[in-house]
Amino acid sequence: MATVMTGAKAQFQINNVKIATASNVSWSEEIAYEPINVLDKLEVEEHAETGYTVSLQCQNFRISGKSVKQLGIMSSLSDILAQGEMTASVVDSAGSLPILLMTGVKMQSRQSSIDARGVMTETWSFVGRKATDEYEAGLAS
Repeated sequence: MATVMTGAKAQFQINNVKIATASNVSWSEEIAYEPINVLDKLEVEEHAETGYTVSLQCQNFRISGKSVKQLGIMSSLSDILAQGEMTASVVDSAGSLPILLMTGVKMQSRQSSIDARGVMTETWSFVGRKATDEYEAGLAS
């Protein structure tokens, strides 16, 4: 069996439930640095850590009767200020290994597309508070 992670083994989940017919999932984990510039020195003195952000995008096929709002993933306008946080994960379905676990997740946007001879797709964008992988979960070999 191949040890390389492939799309055929990947499963996208929200709150531990396979919720979408995903065709692509991508995520970003970023550390922000601010250069510390001082007088009488041309080079940067140091780079100070000033922030941490995570985001996730998921492209999936739109299923009739499975609205992102009906599924509770995106809040209706009247509920935005009271929306809760979710978890999002990408799991290796062959071994149930979490490749990504993002916590403190809220849906930021969705974009939909359909053409005359194609299938309808949606791209969902999320922000989160923290992302961990199998190494940080202590599951890496």
